[in-house]
Amino acid sequence: MLQSIFSDVRAGLPYFKVVQLIGPKGTGKTTSTHLLLRYLSSASPGSVAHVYLNLRALSEPSPWVIYSQLITRVGGRPSRNLSAGELFEKFVSLLQRDANRTYVVTVDEAEQLTGYRSIHGGQIVYNLTRLPEFGVENVSGVIFISREEDWASHLAPEERSSLGALIVRYPAYTRDQLVDILLFRSGEAFVPGALSGAIIEYLAEVTEAVFESDLRRALDVLLLAGQIADSEKAGKVSIEHLNKAIAQSLRERYLFSHSVDQLGTAEKVVLLAVLLASRQLNQSFVAMRDVYKQVALVCENYGMKSLSQREQEEALQRLADEGYIQFRGPLKIYVTAFPSTMDPSMLAERLLGARRQRA
Repeated sequence: MLQSIFSDVRAGLPYFKVVQLIGPKGTGKTTSTHLLLRYLSSASPGSVAHVYLNLRALSEPSPWVIYSQLITRVGGRPSRNLSAGELFEKFVSLLQRDANRTYVVTVDEAEQLTGYRSIHGGQIVYNLTRLPEFGVENVSGVIFISREEDWASHLAPEERSSLGALIVRYPAYTRDQLVDILLFRSGEAFVPGALSGAIIEYLAEVTEAVFESDLRRALDVLLLAGQIADSEKAGKVSIEHLNKAIAQSLRERYLFSHSVDQLGTAEKVVLLAVLLASRQLNQSFVAMRDVYKQVALVCENYGMKSLSQREQEEALQRLADEGYIQFRGPLKIYVTAFPSTMDPSMLAERLLGARRQRA
């Protein structure tokens, strides 16, 4: 769709437009802009330039810093003696001076410009969306990227109205889409036979359920799983390798921060049961029946008072509220915080402060 919106550039008749790319993390928004510029440049190399700026990568998204970075990206040198307004004027001048080149400006993580940083904090959005009014004729468009659907609602009215209605939405990847993409990407990175389709399908399911369909996270996990398999001199990536990679990627710090001490006894027993069931089944999710079974074993083995089904369900809900687990439908509980390398007895001692009773 972006290629269609910017088709005027390929036709040699660029006109100014403002486009918003909105969607959750890992859905390809930023990649789309880089692919767009590759496409636009292919017809006439060197005639199109991409001015890309990620606001989260800056020391602070202040007007002075932002305009300084924009100047640098078009080949200029910002001066500390200039105000933010003067830096913007210099940016405009540099664009006008390079009239034979067409520019596309991309501002990533645009929600950083909202709130107190809006109109009274430097007029970033206001100024960039009005470049033609400042005499700039060679900018084909300004692209704002945000993860937040309502990011523009936090702008001042003057800025919000300048954004227009060109919005490209990037929905979260579905399981099947993740499978297709992971199969393609893994085919480029792994030798034939090193990765089975079942592994990819399992990773896609975990990515959709636990990582909010974040493709970047899935690719990182896959890379880590491959490295783990290599370190063990294994010929292929196994479910165990993948689970180790998932475990390292997830929020293990929960178990070793002060927050675990804020849990009640029932929550600690149920959390231990979920972790043990996950390890026993060698997968990142467990069914309710597996949890009930493990809770009974934990209570028996560590001399704990048995928990009723209602107590277990209430404990599970609190664990979900605290971020230790996630529910996916009525049947599956995904673990979002578990240390894959800790011995079960050490894990029990950490959570319950108890050692297993001798038989």
